[in-house]
Amino acid sequence: MIKVMLVDDEEMTRSGLREFISWEQLGLEVVGEAEDGEEALERFMLLRPEIVLCDVRMPRMDGITLAGKLKELAPDCKIIFLSGYSDVAYLKSAIKLQAVDYIEKPVQIHELEALLGRTAEEISKSREENSKLLQIRKALDENLAELTGKALKELFQLSSPADTGTERILEELFTLHGGFPREGKYICCVFTAREAAGWDLWEGQAIAEGKAQELMLLAAVMDGMGVVCFSIRSDSELERISLWLNRMLRKEDNQQAYSAGVGSICHHPAALGRSYREALKALQHRFYRGWNTSIWYSKLPQEGQLKQLLFDKQNYIRFEELLKQRDIDAAIDLLDQCVNDLVLFPSPDIDAVRTKLFRWYVAMTKLYPETMWEFENDELWSSVFVAGELYTIRNFMIRRLGIIKENMEIIGQPAEKSVIREVVKYIQANYDGDVSIASIAGHVYLTPTYLCILFKKEKGISINDYITQFRIEKAKQLLKDRKLKLYEIAGKVGYQDANYFAKVFRKLTGMNPSEFREKTEEGFL
Repeated sequence: MIKVMLVDDEEMTRSGLREFISWEQLGLEVVGEAEDGEEALERFMLLRPEIVLCDVRMPRMDGITLAGKLKELAPDCKIIFLSGYSDVAYLKSAIKLQAVDYIEKPVQIHELEALLGRTAEEISKSREENSKLLQIRKALDENLAELTGKALKELFQLSSPADTGTERILEELFTLHGGFPREGKYICCVFTAREAAGWDLWEGQAIAEGKAQELMLLAAVMDGMGVVCFSIRSDSELERISLWLNRMLRKEDNQQAYSAGVGSICHHPAALGRSYREALKALQHRFYRGWNTSIWYSKLPQEGQLKQLLFDKQNYIRFEELLKQRDIDAAIDLLDQCVNDLVLFPSPDIDAVRTKLFRWYVAMTKLYPETMWEFENDELWSSVFVAGELYTIRNFMIRRLGIIKENMEIIGQPAEKSVIREVVKYIQANYDGDVSIASIAGHVYLTPTYLCILFKKEKGISINDYITQFRIEKAKQLLKDRKLKLYEIAGKVGYQDANYFAKVFRKLTGMNPSEFREKTEEGFL
């Protein structure tokens, strides 16, 4: 039903209108009345009628003044004036206020009903149109990210404003984002994430951080990567873009790691494809910089500046010679020199760097096969030499060289024992935190399954049981300190749930932690 309010200083007029107008048949409902403009204004705020049937002349506040205030509060409200034959001057004002119409007194019921019917029909049509617009807006909002990504993907295929289809693509993009500038300077930024499922909140964060920095941007997730296009209205905005990048890469609520590549500035939206491709090239240098870094294409070293020790054949020969001479420390130093040189002079051919480093690793395995524990080469290649960054590969190789050296010092010690010593050392250093088989396996570069088999073979106990026993032994030592509460001790040995800690403690010792503490103090233990 459409809500109506009657405003007239004559009660007889109001009651006559209530009684003789077929409100329900017209789809209307009288929700309130008022004797003058001031009372009507107060009641309007509460009732919010869509039609106000209003006398022109009233005490305190006349109908024309009231209509002016109502139009400010609710521009869509329909106002119908009731006027006498001498109210011509008032009616001119009513026309300026865009009143629906007026009815001369005495009111002719059939004439007023016809006018009310036309007004109700107009309101109903307006409701339908607004509803459709809301549905379209809702659908657009729900699909805005996908549509933006599609439009940007087409935009990046362009090479210049003269390309066929440029106008259509730009029109689609600016229809989706009417506030984005059509002219000026632009720059593209591309994000990659460590985990493929890390994009649920990213777009919203990108837009929110952009508003905080007063930046004009478009954001979308394309082909598993986050893409942002900035409009640059002044040179100072480059500094704000840098601040935006720092915020995005170091947000406290980020559930995973990101890195970003930034292209160079272009002077037309159709040239953003070049900036996008440059951002992708810059992003490849995450291999050298690691995660949570931003890499600007304009700051990358030029081809003429490049010189890599790793690609010098003499260094590879020297590395092999040092391994043969059993000078492991010198081999480690040479490897570090080559890695540090790559950081200073990064090669654009990252695949070639990975291949070279893997070749150096193969040299280690050939000369010291007895020190390399079982590890499928396909898995090694994918987990370290394909997916890992430069320092991940470097740390892996340094750790293996350390094992070679260690095994030289322990004559006859099987390589597996070196791995287990490393595992035990890691557990003893991290038992108070969230130490898991997955984290241990990652530390020693073994698959979790193979690590469990190897550990059980060497220790005669599962890794989880070893961790539990070690934690409980540490707990026994801490229980001697009366100042520590039981929940504090639980936390110090890696248990967040004090009740679960007590249950595990009882299972291994046959008594609760409090009982153990009492018996220790009494000298029974």
